[in-house]
Amino acid sequence: MDFLNKVPKKNEDLAWRVIDGEVVVIPLENQPEKEERFDIFNETATRIWELINGKNTVREIIEQLMGEYEIETQEAQSQVKKLINDLSKKKLIVV
Repeated sequence: MDFLNKVPKKNEDLAWRVIDGEVVVIPLENQPEKEERFDIFNETATRIWELINGKNTVREIIEQLMGEYEIETQEAQSQVKKLINDLSKKKLIVV
């Protein structure tokens, strides 16, 4: 399947909140490989995280980001792809 048509979904074994405009993600106790860490996202990463809802495709996330931040297609694709790959490697999302 083409990467742009994939539908990323948040890992359900995580707790997260938006605090002062930034997402804070914390592993839950029942996660078998729980690490003593948490992740904090900047404004753009927070918006991408919010758009990762198990319904939006990567393409739809990119289009939404372009409309909200007035950035070019290539820049939006690069940012979204990098973040989704990073989140997937950290097991914060499933793609």
